[in-house]
Amino acid sequence: MASSSQTYNPEQLERYLERIGYADSASKTNRTRLHHVMESINQDRLATLTELQRRHLGSIPWGSSALHYSQHRSISVHPRSVFEKLVVRRLDGYCMENTNLFYGVLRSLGYDVYPTGGRVSHALDGGNQTPGSELYMGLGHMILIVTVDSQRYMVDVGFGNFGPTSPLPLKEDGLIAVCMAPAEMRLVKDTPIEFTDRSQKLWVYQVRQNPESNWIPQYSFSEVEFLPQDFAVLNYSTSHHPTSWFVRALVCTRVILDEEGAEPIGIYILSGKEVKRRLRGETEVVETFDKEDDRAKALAKWFDMHFLEYEIDGVKGLVSEIK
Repeated sequence: MASSSQTYNPEQLERYLERIGYADSASKTNRTRLHHVMESINQDRLATLTELQRRHLGSIPWGSSALHYSQHRSISVHPRSVFEKLVVRRLDGYCMENTNLFYGVLRSLGYDVYPTGGRVSHALDGGNQTPGSELYMGLGHMILIVTVDSQRYMVDVGFGNFGPTSPLPLKEDGLIAVCMAPAEMRLVKDTPIEFTDRSQKLWVYQVRQNPESNWIPQYSFSEVEFLPQDFAVLNYSTSHHPTSWFVRALVCTRVILDEEGAEPIGIYILSGKEVKRRLRGETEVVETFDKEDDRAKALAKWFDMHFLEYEIDGVKGLVSEIK
């Protein structure tokens, strides 16, 4: 049985829904956001799941700030800690925070959901990008499997750039869906080149930047359920190992939604000494900075993330510090 700590109470759910801008009109009536979402779930579970996923992506940034802008330089995946950081403090989090939060929310709303672990492809850091011949990093990603009307879907709110923006059905027909136009996404089933047993297959999440581009593998995963203690182990490695990308770089992304908050149309990306905005496939640099103080201001401006002075001081002496 899953731990009761993986759920949130009605007050917390209401605060989460406010955080992601769900049913903002409800605040002008006597109906709560929670009442609104439960009614919507009863009418169309999949459509509501899609809206929650997209509003989460458009409101809660993905990033690694806690490993740089803090005195403790660590990540907690405890559900209460994650809620405090992402909802109350309105900061960012990487996969085992963002997706962990979403997992608790979906369970609390009555969805049939469980988490599993994935391996990110080396194609993302310059490795072989050819599907079927890519290599993978060790387990270090968190994905959700949600069942709606007897169909299983992969749901993810913690991958950052080119992460999935809607539930993808676990079907081997290679269904192509819009990720963030013109980029497209799909799931295929394949055997990693490193597997000795060629009869074993994993789901592979792939993205292409436009219909004329090649498919690039992003990560692979199975349908085996992972437990909280499994993610505690994965999180420790991801947040402490000296070769971890998250340890070496302060990164942050946030999806841009259309005016109705329904469709993902772009993304903000903070990396290095600049903030980029990709909007409908076109990328531009919207801000550059050469001082640590200016990066902190950029995080406030583009991601609505506000840090205390002593938290920003935590980056001093790290390889990620802007000098």
